[in-house]
Amino acid sequence: MDHSLRTDSQPKGSDWLNDARGSLESGLRDAVAELEPAAHQAVAYYFGWRDEQGRSCALPSGRRRLGALTLLTACLGGRDWRRGLPAALACELAFNAAVIHDDIIDRDRTRRGRPAVWALFGEPAAILAGNALTAVAFDVLATARPDLASVTTGWLARTVVKLNAGQLLDIRFEDRAEVTLQDYLTMVDGKAGSFAECGCALGATLAGADADTVEGLAAFGSRLGLIWQLRNDYLGIWGDPSLTGKQAHSDLKSRKKTYPVLAALAQTGEQQERLADLYRHAPPGPLGDQDAQRAADLIDQCGGREATLRETRRRLDDALAPLTHLIPDPAAREALAALATTYALSDR
Repeated sequence: MDHSLRTDSQPKGSDWLNDARGSLESGLRDAVAELEPAAHQAVAYYFGWRDEQGRSCALPSGRRRLGALTLLTACLGGRDWRRGLPAALACELAFNAAVIHDDIIDRDRTRRGRPAVWALFGEPAAILAGNALTAVAFDVLATARPDLASVTTGWLARTVVKLNAGQLLDIRFEDRAEVTLQDYLTMVDGKAGSFAECGCALGATLAGADADTVEGLAAFGSRLGLIWQLRNDYLGIWGDPSLTGKQAHSDLKSRKKTYPVLAALAQTGEQQERLADLYRHAPPGPLGDQDAQRAADLIDQCGGREATLRETRRRLDDALAPLTHLIPDPAAREALAALATTYALSDR
């Protein structure tokens, strides 16, 4: 598939996605430029613009897949993707605020191969930096299109509330002996699906799409967010840390009830019993490296690995199917499907 989408508003022969990511990165820098110095230091470090000593650098800071998705929905139908830039900025700012806070909640000390913000600057600074990013996200939306401010900020506000509800469910699952796959999917709908849903809705809104198109793309984004989480769960166990930037088996060590774990525990037999005993009844505290590797092996043997891959592919097909009716233009539809597929099957 061709991952580019050409329109008359874009230079012929250019890769619009690379151009868009460059504008998004510049926009992020501009958006946080006026933050209080301590908050700006933590944010600049998180985004890879500064190193641990505060020196200027250009480290990888993610592929901005949420921003790219938002911009693509903004340029469907031949519209200029730049119309969706405020929405992409707002989504990236608020989403990354949630990531900074999530690392604190999960006690993840590493993010993209470097110390997490809270591990380097302390929890109070990380909390405040995340709060500042969320505030800037709302400001970006409100000032970019005052005529649509009530609609766009309303979408973002509901998204943050939905994310918090999903995060609370995730925390409660850690203390529950029994969590079903449906429980998990409900949690992920808030924690992971909310921002992809919001990005698609905001991009389409700023592009002037009609209400049915906005709602249809929002539903697509919600499904895609769940798919991204399934892939993230998979990579959390079987991904290459040099590519994911996270510690090996970090989710298993904290006994998180991710999709592969729940799919494996839903089975019966000796391997399932061994996994349940290790995961649920081992001494309190994080699992050690050896026990985490044992858990990964047992999950694989119980079919959790294959079940996750199968569910990811099934849900991707289901998410892409409505695009035929939602987006009549074949080139635009193919571009959105290609972007979704690339990220859904990514190794990062």
